[in-house]
Amino acid sequence: MEKQILLLIIFFVTMINYTRSYKVATVNKLICDNCGKIPVPYPLSTGPNCGDPLYKLRCNAGTLWFDTMKNSSYIITSITPQIQRLVIKPPTPYPNTCLSSDFRSEGIQLDPNLPFNITASNTILLLNCTDYMLHLQAPINCSSSCVCHPYVEKKLEWAACRKQSLCCTFRTGGSQNEYMIRVHSQGCMAYQSFVGLDSSLAIEKWPQPGLELMWQIPDPPICKKEVDCDVLKYSRCLVDPKNVGKKRCFCKSGHYWDAQGYCQSKYKCRHGTACKIRRNKAPLIAVAVISVLLMLLGGFLVHRRYLIKRRTIRLLVKEREEILSANTSGKSAKVFSGKEIKKSTNNFAKENLLGTGGFGEVFKGTLDDGTIVAVKRAKPGNAKGTLQVLNEVRILCQVNHRGLVRLLGCCVELELPLLIYEYVPNGTLFEHLHVFRLRERAPLTWLRRLVIAQQTADGLAYLHSSAVPPIYHRDVKSSNVLLDDKLDAKVSDFGLSRLVELSESENTHINTSAQGTLGYLDPEYYLNLQLTDRSDVYSFGVVLLELLTSKKAIDFNRDEENVNLVVYMKRIMDGEKLMDVIDPFIKDGASKVELETIKAVGNLASACLDERRQNRPSMKEVSDELEYVIGIVSGHASKS
Repeated sequence: MEKQILLLIIFFVTMINYTRSYKVATVNKLICDNCGKIPVPYPLSTGPNCGDPLYKLRCNAGTLWFDTMKNSSYIITSITPQIQRLVIKPPTPYPNTCLSSDFRSEGIQLDPNLPFNITASNTILLLNCTDYMLHLQAPINCSSSCVCHPYVEKKLEWAACRKQSLCCTFRTGGSQNEYMIRVHSQGCMAYQSFVGLDSSLAIEKWPQPGLELMWQIPDPPICKKEVDCDVLKYSRCLVDPKNVGKKRCFCKSGHYWDAQGYCQSKYKCRHGTACKIRRNKAPLIAVAVISVLLMLLGGFLVHRRYLIKRRTIRLLVKEREEILSANTSGKSAKVFSGKEIKKSTNNFAKENLLGTGGFGEVFKGTLDDGTIVAVKRAKPGNAKGTLQVLNEVRILCQVNHRGLVRLLGCCVELELPLLIYEYVPNGTLFEHLHVFRLRERAPLTWLRRLVIAQQTADGLAYLHSSAVPPIYHRDVKSSNVLLDDKLDAKVSDFGLSRLVELSESENTHINTSAQGTLGYLDPEYYLNLQLTDRSDVYSFGVVLLELLTSKKAIDFNRDEENVNLVVYMKRIMDGEKLMDVIDPFIKDGASKVELETIKAVGNLASACLDERRQNRPSMKEVSDELEYVIGIVSGHASKS
């Protein structure tokens, strides 16, 4: 009996120790261990149980690596957490060539959805360049006095580049959308980078090659329960007011979040010693008088804070109204109150969230009169997203077309501006082509796809040709084409659009930083940063390919050389094998006339995707061509 009791006690002690060890094992570490000799400060993460997963790095055999898109990796040589900077080592050339070792992945390409970008401290030497670079303007310098010439003459590893007469230099921009240093056969095929370079120094005194990146200031760590915040001293697990349904380890009263992984005290005494509290030995009446004065002062400060808050809100609303009215000759948007919109969306409840994009979130709402609306707001803390929402209001105030989503109004009095537009209930074209069919919903017929394409083209043609001033959308893609209950198309998401003033339109293009979506971006716009209406035509050509094939514009499940749909289809069409990749749903059982129209639309897509923009048709010509094809298909269907 005593032996059984002893075994039972041992069992319970073992279970308690196991439970404790499991609890400790599941609590994440805030700061990761060193990788070799390099410390890894918060929020950088080298594993699933430390740091912030958004700031992922890779530690391999004591060496810290930074992974980019297209499976390229670069060694991290230094990290400066005080200013959120890290430096990576640029690639060396392939032996006896003037090609960077990351040439196949087209250079350094950061993921724009992650919180890293290239800083303005880098000087880039572009080597082995084609004559195309001579057409580019400042800040790219391709002159014979460029510092890249003496550099390749001095450096033995770049000796193969001495045969190439053309090289260039430029200074990176450092904006929050600076994500790549690109090399390719049409431009330059190799590069080198230096941080903080003084080009007046002799080559021998130049610093070691490096490319400086920065990361965005992180939020406090996410938690589920109080024990998760044990890793962050002086913090508590509280509801995040900016993100419904999430909790974070917020610093306790008297402490502040320093963005390096610590809750720092707001009160520090001299010499690092504890503060001594001096006892008040004044008479009781003095204490009473001081208490009354403090109460009056407190009431005054509370009232003053209230007035400052009201004044701040008024100034914020005025500033946003000025942004909306700047350079605008169209009608003004109806202004909704914040109270009305909060009520319509149930205070932006999670169950009303329709979708999330790069710059904002869209919620479903019901106004007091029963009207169902879609409410778009910028993501919390995203100043860039706030400007995109305000820009979208400006754009939509200029237009009125059945092929464009209709603006109902806006709300500018809340912390985040809101855009209220008509609710389009049937999802996006992207969902119908790539998502719904996986859920056994009937795919779109060939005639319906033609109608959707023509309606989309007609809406874009209106922006280019009929809107005053003209408007370039800049983010045409299948997920920005909404379908109503009759499957009619409406173009949406004008956050990146540009109003083209008359002085700009006379020059046929405007200079702007390259923005858009990977797989849809016009290569000429990407190279020379000159935006025209033909940039939208190129993006629409990609949408036509999606309608023909039901394949995604970028799909990493395809073979490496076929990831980009445009590149893949160019090779297919050059081999005259278009029909081999047409969606079987529209090809199988199609009549001879329908097959001919499929080929015609394939040729139209090819014209839209011409690498030289002057060879592309206008959006009005594309719309007319699609309308002609619809007439052929409809006429054939009625006869049969």
